[in-house]
Amino acid sequence: MTHPMPLFPDPAAGAPAFHPDEEFLLDYAAGTTSQTETLLLAAHMAYCDSCRRAVQAARNVGGMLLSTLEPAQLPPNMLNRTLTAIDSAVGRVDTVTDTIVPPLAAFLAENMAAKQWKTLPNGFRMRRIAGESSGRAWLFDAPPGMKLLPHRHKGDEWTVILSGVFLDGGHAYHPGDFARLEDGEEHRPKIGVKSRCVSLIMVRDTPTYTTPLGKLAAPFIKL
Repeated sequence: MTHPMPLFPDPAAGAPAFHPDEEFLLDYAAGTTSQTETLLLAAHMAYCDSCRRAVQAARNVGGMLLSTLEPAQLPPNMLNRTLTAIDSAVGRVDTVTDTIVPPLAAFLAENMAAKQWKTLPNGFRMRRIAGESSGRAWLFDAPPGMKLLPHRHKGDEWTVILSGVFLDGGHAYHPGDFARLEDGEEHRPKIGVKSRCVSLIMVRDTPTYTTPLGKLAAPFIKL
């Protein structure tokens, strides 16, 4: 089954109402977020001018502080080691300028068009797009009105909405919105009734499904 290809970021989307915590933006600015965390934060910032400006301001402050430090003797071969580290991180999304949007949009469009998806009979489909020990990223493409199975998370969960509406915890999340659940929290998200919802999800570990139906379905939707 084919589905209409959403645009990333959606030009009709307004400014996001839900944002990452400041500590995550500071980690992003410092370059200490993992590859998967970087992807989720970059996806949010593709929609969010205010978070892009906050990250750029943090980097500017960091640069000013560095300029006040006394020169230090570098270890031998430091330049070559630094260049090697940069080469190993070529695929990392690590800029908060306007150039963040085209490569991210192309990356998401490529993954949406790919054929390798896990598909369930109810029209829900999912595709893993990144993974490491600190977290795994998935694309979720859910039909209108769908209720996800109740589940509890091991480690925190990050979600960025790319299109459609995602309802959870009394909030309605729209394109660009960033949602985070703490370790051990249980929830049952729902999808808005007007259109499919595409979201980018990061989980630290496989969630625990808390109903008999969820436990039966768990082997088929393991994250």
